[in-house]
Amino acid sequence: MLKYIAKLYVILGIVFLSTLTASSHPHKGHHHIKLAKHTKKQKVLVLYDNAGPYGDTGKTHAILLKNLLGHFNVKIRIEPVTKYRSKHMKNQKAVFYLGTTFNPLNYYAEGSTEKNAYLRFFKDVATRNKNIIWINYNLNLLKAVWDANQWGNTTMGEKFGFTFQYTNPAIKYNRVKYKDTELYKGVIPFATPGADVSLCLDEGDNRYACALELNRVNILDNNKTKVYAEAYSTLLPNRAPDPYIIKGNHFWFVGDIPFTYMSEEDRYLAFSDLLHDMLGIYHKESHKAIMRLEDVDARTDIYDLLHIANLAREKKVRFSVAAISQYEDPFGIENDGIPTTIKISDSIVGEILSDLYSEGLIDVVAHGFTHQYGNIQNPYNGLSGDDFEFMRVVENSNLSYSYLSPTMNDSGFYAYMRMYKAKSILKQLGIKAFAWEAPHYMAGPNQYRAIRELFPVQYARVLYYPNENSNDMTKKYKFVGQFFPYIIKHDMYGSTIIPENIHNIEDAPNAGYRKLTPADTIRFAKKLKVVRDGIASFYYHPYLGTDDLEMIIDGLRNAGYDFVSAPSLLKKRNNKR
Repeated sequence: MLKYIAKLYVILGIVFLSTLTASSHPHKGHHHIKLAKHTKKQKVLVLYDNAGPYGDTGKTHAILLKNLLGHFNVKIRIEPVTKYRSKHMKNQKAVFYLGTTFNPLNYYAEGSTEKNAYLRFFKDVATRNKNIIWINYNLNLLKAVWDANQWGNTTMGEKFGFTFQYTNPAIKYNRVKYKDTELYKGVIPFATPGADVSLCLDEGDNRYACALELNRVNILDNNKTKVYAEAYSTLLPNRAPDPYIIKGNHFWFVGDIPFTYMSEEDRYLAFSDLLHDMLGIYHKESHKAIMRLEDVDARTDIYDLLHIANLAREKKVRFSVAAISQYEDPFGIENDGIPTTIKISDSIVGEILSDLYSEGLIDVVAHGFTHQYGNIQNPYNGLSGDDFEFMRVVENSNLSYSYLSPTMNDSGFYAYMRMYKAKSILKQLGIKAFAWEAPHYMAGPNQYRAIRELFPVQYARVLYYPNENSNDMTKKYKFVGQFFPYIIKHDMYGSTIIPENIHNIEDAPNAGYRKLTPADTIRFAKKLKVVRDGIASFYYHPYLGTDDLEMIIDGLRNAGYDFVSAPSLLKKRNNKR
């Protein structure tokens, strides 16, 4: 049996049912989750490029940014710059611009609606005292048009204290320094089978630097500017660092797209932290840790489960259990060739979970219904815990994976009913699951939205589909994956996300994939501390025993983290403004 596979994610829909769950009283010792009521939200505008052969990437990155902004109590609007009108900047707390197309003005005719929209935006950036966050390309265009028109009787350099210099990948920027911490700048930590590294530089150890470009700026007035993060190269170690994130007056500039090739040690963390400053919404410094025990079903070894519970009790760690409500072995692989189905409510494992839940030692996450898909290999063996439930997957001969489409054509009804059954089985044990987690972190957009009717909270990494409304089937189900350093109050699907962001132990990974140890988990957590309210969140499989788990718990505490229960993170938080 395949014990596990790594949670897979890639960096690059109508809900028709009302909630069917019956109301129930909160279990003694457990958090009854009521998501915080929102005060009036301030507005944030996200603009992006959509021209050229890679025009789709603008919307993709806008979605990822919108999700991150869901950490804050703001109302977010995303739209291409080509639809910009001056009134759109009015009453905005902040305006983000994602420059994903180099010189987009080249794609539009003089006097066209699209080109005029860009010029209006540039003028408003120059003349309105709005909080602007400019990301990646086209600072050169702003400078040129501004200087030519002398908007406000000044220049960009005079107003902001810095100006555009040039864009150059030759310097091979592959690291960012933030809060005295070295972070990757678009580095693939471990290239898995099928990864396209053709435009990347090999750093050794199967690690590739893939975002070498930086939009460089020239600081003209140190009194008007502040550099928050610097980019540099370990491949050209004698080269001095350059500003990566800089602010002048009310204008922020980020030297590249921080979502490309994001990983647990990436500059994505620096950007995520600085969103507080960019928005002027300041959360308290707080470093909490949460743990999730993964893939617990009716056939989980009870002694493994009890030993981990004993350790958690000794360490005073309340943890979550990702429970698979119904175990399936359609080919009898673990049962002498006899197809087998066991509900967790009919098992000793279920009784143990019920006792631990009553004790207040655990909270429970609904980890799919069966964590597999019918009587087929998807892609392995049909076993619960091994196969995918909401995504059709094929394992290729080169050990890479092809993700064909969400199961049942992304049927929301299908997904809803499966999770309704999962929730009902747990309820038979007296357990109220506070969140759900898609098996192997994969589901379709309609499935995510439908399940939100049952479970407003996800405890997971999540997939997003920028072209889900496309009739082109080669684009429709192409997805991007995202992990989060902190709680997301509302993502693109309207869900609240409890993050998982420092991975798990991979003691015997599938061929071609990365081995992960407690030292890796602890290192990820230390990097995460650059985020002022980052939550170090990992998962762990019961069969691994307690030695590695004890190392992780002690290591995170020594790094300055306090363990809490996952549901406690959903309580209303105080923001300092």
